[in-house]
Amino acid sequence: MNKMKKMYVIWGVVVVIIFGLLTAFGFLYKNKSGAYKILEEKLVTAEKKYADAKFLYPQNSELVKVSAQEMIEYGALDSLEYDGTTCDGYATIQKKGTVFEYKGYVSCENYKTKGYED
Repeated sequence: MNKMKKMYVIWGVVVVIIFGLLTAFGFLYKNKSGAYKILEEKLVTAEKKYADAKFLYPQNSELVKVSAQEMIEYGALDSLEYDGTTCDGYATIQKKGTVFEYKGYVSCENYKTKGYED
């Protein structure tokens, strides 16, 4: 019976260690991807300024796509950099009913927004 208790303790410790490691990796990934989410939000903000200035709003359900470079050249966006590396990106506007939906897409060296199209 003593041997069985030792096995339960060992397996309990292993499970706790695995759970701790997975939690730590999850927090590290979330912190890293959070910086890229800020870049995506930055693109959306710049897209709103650019669309207002150019009156660039889609009709019906068409999709309007504006590159980060266009927004930088116009002055709506200062830069698109993370950790000293320049990233590429674009933002889209699509009319959904009576609301405009904005989305930002970023492509950096170590990150690419899900759904990013080259």
